[in-house]
Amino acid sequence: MSTVVTTAVPQPIADLESDGLLGEFPEGPRLVGTLCDACARTMIGTRTVCSSCMGTDVTRIALPRTGELYSFTRLHARDSVRPLGYVDLDDDVRTLADLREDAGPLRPGIRVELHVDGDQWWFAEASESVLEEGA
Repeated sequence: MSTVVTTAVPQPIADLESDGLLGEFPEGPRLVGTLCDACARTMIGTRTVCSSCMGTDVTRIALPRTGELYSFTRLHARDSVRPLGYVDLDDDVRTLADLREDAGPLRPGIRVELHVDGDQWWFAEASESVLEEGA
């Protein structure tokens, strides 16, 4: 006689509604975020479930266009160099993003702002006007 034990395995919950992170908002193109109405956690992407409390009462929001460069690296491939880094947005969301060094050299702790061209987006050192707005 054999005994068969079955265990219920929880099914994963799809938390992202789409893979696109860029959206159109009244204030222009921004990274898309989700705000949990239950625990007030902000997350990047359009989510259907809060990754903090597992609540389903969530709202799609525009994330801030400014933040601080947490860390970065430069990826070298053949003849190109691609800066990539973590940006801490002004609402406590961290994202991995392409970076540009047009406005000056990168270093952790600098203020950065979002730039959008079509469906491409990246962060670069914040302009003087953005720095003055935050002061």
